[in-house]
Amino acid sequence: MQTGAPTPLDYRKPVELREIARSQRRKQALEALEFERDREAALRGQLEETATELEGPNVDEETFAGMDPEDVEIVRQTLLDAGEAFEETFAEDGEDWLDEFRIDGESPEEEREERLGEVARLEVEIKDSRRRQQALERYVEALSAPEA
Repeated sequence: MQTGAPTPLDYRKPVELREIARSQRRKQALEALEFERDREAALRGQLEETATELEGPNVDEETFAGMDPEDVEIVRQTLLDAGEAFEETFAEDGEDWLDEFRIDGESPEEEREERLGEVARLEVEIKDSRRRQQALERYVEALSAPEA
């Protein structure tokens, strides 16, 4: 007969401990999966911004060629106002937070190459994030499978 207060192992069966661990691992994997999904979305946003910086002026000129000049001016002003409002919304302490993303003193060709390099980097990061998501999804699925 045992004396004293029971220890956790006295009243927990190994199967229960395994299920607790399995449940905790599932929770951790789902949290990591959510993080990776959010990370991919943020990377996609950066990719979209960079693509717009690269090709936005070309798209505008092609599109504006078939539009009424008054409409073109309205669209240009609207896009300019939207960009300024975006910068003002996220500015902190009067500092221009976008300065770190600007490339000063480079030729247009060098700037374009720099941005294309950023596109390539973002694409690799997105691919890596997707791969992590796939592995985490398979892990959660395997945790949910009945034990053999």
